[in-house]
Amino acid sequence: MGRAMLIICAGVLISMGFVVISTSNTGKMLTQQNVSYAEYTMAKNAAHTAIQIAMQKINKDTSWAKKHDYAKPWKTTVQGLPIELHIDLDESPDYWEPDELRFYSRAKYKNSHVLVESLYLKQPFSSLVPDFKSALTFAADPEKYSFSIGGNTSINGNASHCEGSKPGITYLPDGSENFLDDEKKDAFGNSRVEGDPVGFEPDENLSYQPTDIMIERLYDTLGRPGGAQRLSTAGRGPYTGETFGTAKEPGVFIVEDEFRVTGGKSTGYGILIVRTNADMGYIDEDGNLAEAAFGANFEFNGLVVFENAAEFGSHGTPTINGSVLIGLTDAYPTGKKFDFKMNGTGSINYDCLGENYAKMAAANAIQQLKYTRLVSTENLRRN
Repeated sequence: MGRAMLIICAGVLISMGFVVISTSNTGKMLTQQNVSYAEYTMAKNAAHTAIQIAMQKINKDTSWAKKHDYAKPWKTTVQGLPIELHIDLDESPDYWEPDELRFYSRAKYKNSHVLVESLYLKQPFSSLVPDFKSALTFAADPEKYSFSIGGNTSINGNASHCEGSKPGITYLPDGSENFLDDEKKDAFGNSRVEGDPVGFEPDENLSYQPTDIMIERLYDTLGRPGGAQRLSTAGRGPYTGETFGTAKEPGVFIVEDEFRVTGGKSTGYGILIVRTNADMGYIDEDGNLAEAAFGANFEFNGLVVFENAAEFGSHGTPTINGSVLIGLTDAYPTGKKFDFKMNGTGSINYDCLGENYAKMAAANAIQQLKYTRLVSTENLRRN
């Protein structure tokens, strides 16, 4: 029995020794795996961080992405790990179709590297421009302006090539006798103001506040490359150019003092802002100043804003495709009235293309873009 017991005890001790060794080896293996996973995670996070840093650089300089392609990767260090990053940029020929940016970020990991690939879409971010309410919008107390149209002028909210039309005129009712009562409408004829669902639409929720914020943001871009431009002919002869802004590159134009234009064909695209002390006028063929801000063959495609200005006047055959917005702030002088009057054969027409030109101009001026990440993948690769 004694010998048998010794044999049994020896077997148990040997078995326990194997268990201890196995447990120890398992512990070492788990520790090594945890360390390896932690190192991999650190490398992966470093690669992602590099992409975020690259995005910040692109937000400051949109051309940065073009400077770091496969042949010229950006090299940096994140969390002590060397990083190489390059970008494949696929630019769409259509402004409203987003560009594609593919980021390839490689972080060093032992004898390998972690490769993070991320696909982003880049497109203009134009939330500054308020949605067009109508062909002509009065975002002000009706007691602070007068309204009249004559001749063969027209205000039309029916879109000719867009889905969805607008009213011809929206205005803020004053709760009693407003400036567009039936008698005044009959005086110039309802047929000159058309729209869908109606030609005239009171809107108690109209506000100029979003627009004045947009103007201040755009005003801050004056003098910046690609930013807003001040239109002024003070101390000089009248503007004789044919265009300001194009369909491919619409601009933001601000008039604050004297701006004279000859009676020839003038075309603009984007956003035109006429502010408090602006004095716009047209020089006719005889060299005389016409009593109107818009005249002759003037055409503007986009958004025209009159902020605390003195008047809107037209004669001849001017055309505005987009929308006109009249806005008066608290700074508008007490007792003064904005005078809106159209004569001749001019027209104001709602146009969704004009709305797009305005959004393009605002996005380009403040260099505001929207980046959307679609997908990211992570791979461990051998060097």
